[in-house]
Amino acid sequence: MKQVLQSLRSGELAVEEVPEPACLAGCVLVRNAFSFVSPGTERAAREMAKSSLISKARQRPDQVRKVVEKVRTEGIASTFQKVRARLEEPSPLGYSCAGEVIEVGEGVDGIYPGSRVACAGAGYANHADIVCVPKNLVAPIPDSVPYEDASAATLCAIAMQGLRVGRVQLGEVVGVIGLGLVGQLSVQLLKASGCQVLGVDLDQEAVNKALEMGADQALLRDGPVEETALSMSSGHGLDAVLLCAATDSNDPVELAGILARRKGRVVAVGVLPLNIPRRTYYPKELELLLSTSYGPGRYDPEYEERGRDYPYSYVRFTEQRNMAATLALMAEGKLRIPPLVTKSFPIEKAVDAYSLVEANSGERSFGILLDYDLAEGDKATEPTQRSGQAAPKPTEGKIGVGLIGAGNFGASVLLPKICENSDVCLTHLVTSRGANATSVAKRFGIPGFSTDVKDVLNNPDIAAVVISSPHDQHASQSVAALRAGKHVFVEKPLAINSEDLEEVKEAARETGNFLMVGFNRRFAPLAEKAKQWFEPRNWPLSIVARINAGRLTEGSWMLDKERSGGRIIGEVCHFIDLFQYWTGAEVESVKAECLKPSNATAGGDENVTIALGFSDGSQASLVYLSEGAAGLPKELYEIHGGGRSAILDDFRRLDMYEGSNQSSSKSRTQDKGHKNELDHFFQCIQDGTLPDLSFESCVHTTEVTFEICEKLRKG
Repeated sequence: MKQVLQSLRSGELAVEEVPEPACLAGCVLVRNAFSFVSPGTERAAREMAKSSLISKARQRPDQVRKVVEKVRTEGIASTFQKVRARLEEPSPLGYSCAGEVIEVGEGVDGIYPGSRVACAGAGYANHADIVCVPKNLVAPIPDSVPYEDASAATLCAIAMQGLRVGRVQLGEVVGVIGLGLVGQLSVQLLKASGCQVLGVDLDQEAVNKALEMGADQALLRDGPVEETALSMSSGHGLDAVLLCAATDSNDPVELAGILARRKGRVVAVGVLPLNIPRRTYYPKELELLLSTSYGPGRYDPEYEERGRDYPYSYVRFTEQRNMAATLALMAEGKLRIPPLVTKSFPIEKAVDAYSLVEANSGERSFGILLDYDLAEGDKATEPTQRSGQAAPKPTEGKIGVGLIGAGNFGASVLLPKICENSDVCLTHLVTSRGANATSVAKRFGIPGFSTDVKDVLNNPDIAAVVISSPHDQHASQSVAALRAGKHVFVEKPLAINSEDLEEVKEAARETGNFLMVGFNRRFAPLAEKAKQWFEPRNWPLSIVARINAGRLTEGSWMLDKERSGGRIIGEVCHFIDLFQYWTGAEVESVKAECLKPSNATAGGDENVTIALGFSDGSQASLVYLSEGAAGLPKELYEIHGGGRSAILDDFRRLDMYEGSNQSSSKSRTQDKGHKNELDHFFQCIQDGTLPDLSFESCVHTTEVTFEICEKLRKG
């Protein structure tokens, strides 16, 4: 299928052929009829992408801080790989489209193949032939509304949310500063709400368009704006002012303060500075309000990604219900889209469409349509091209390998290590997004790529599967791969609940292939050296570990335990496996307790103390915390026993003590064992031997994490 993509590194824009996306649970697959290009928002995205790396850094200092921190903790080489992977990943454009549903994912009710829907969301409602969109970001299209009008529903929802936040009432006098696309839509919605409307812009064409859309008055910024506002409001000033401009100037905010009446409302809808002039706002007690995009639910992963709707009785208008309301207004003829469409382009000519958006010819572009040649009444066909390219046979004597999951970790950590192994022929990769599959395959020279897991599982030339997908998919994909006769390397965790773990155990028992979990720390050179320091050993070890994990950012997928399993299952498993490697024994007893602070965010599995007892008499105490200082290294281990001690500092330095003697080993870069573990996995396939990290040990580690979670749950 065709999709509009831009390079984050260079800003280069292209219409690429990519595999069609997979239909994920909680989502619908839609064949687009039209998508809507918003000149203001998408011009800003293009300018950001085309800027230099220094300019990008200045615009996103938060990302620069993260990079600096990674260099400090992981070294330059590892950080470079991850930054490069992020910059090389193509960025999809578009966030408003409409088309016909061709497939419905698990957990979606009330939407069926053949339904006509409008779609919203950056990263979902893209400029592409086929899009996969979460169910809460689609709205049914009334029969009388054509696709080309419905494709603007997202933009209309943005305008509508501005009115809702501004508490606009029948009979009020309202100003709209900035008469671009959202401003023009706001004018129409205000008139439909029974308001008088004053529009203000720097461009005469925009002013004329606002009058065409129904504004009672529309003026250039240098016109008699204040006098007109007073005249329309019997000398009181405007009840509310919507700031719909996209600008670096603070003038709209200052002008709004002048035009608004005492105790009036100013609503920021567009992208603009908000330097509030106290001398204007304070005497009038003006209320400044921020309108968040399409409405309630925006930027909330629980709503958008996990499909958890807000109760209708308490949140009458979510972003989805805002879209539905604007579509109803289109059906009634109260919201007109055609006058705001400057031009329509076939998807193949999308680069020309963006040239018009970015042109400085003086011609004002309000909205631009991309046409996918799906006419009203046409039957959208089932997706048929999820394979971008078939995988060839692996080179003789090499192991045919398929990769499932090519997100940040897979692309920046696992793939470079796999490609370094001369015994491996990585023939195929699968990831849910076609654009990412195409880009990653091209970067690493992988001949086969697709969005369908079956392309790997059904390929008889692939002997081993590496799984690096989201945590909640690990168990099911491991089971499918084992039953397909493949050896499996799956990133941790093996499973996120007991039911899934039992299915993996059953599949492993019934098949002759082996499975190894990505517990990489036991393969780190300094971890191996620490083990050797205490050998030969006939006494128990005492281990103390401090893990400064850091806080998760709001919206992090790791906070969704249904998807990630949480931090105990998803990360603490690493340290349990490492302790078992050092002791050579299984965990026999578990004690766990979390902080119980007044600040509830520091509880749960974020700050935990865990005590483990092992079958050989060894003990380990693990402090896992999110509240440590950001500058403190992440991992520190102390091992003691038999008159010897070892301190492993973040896999960079190992200090070993015996009596009064000390020796040290240092690593130039942080090495957590990722390459060694993959090399070991592939060597076992070549030799026909079982991995040193046994399946039984991986299962036991997973069961220990479940027990820790249960201890914490019970307090």
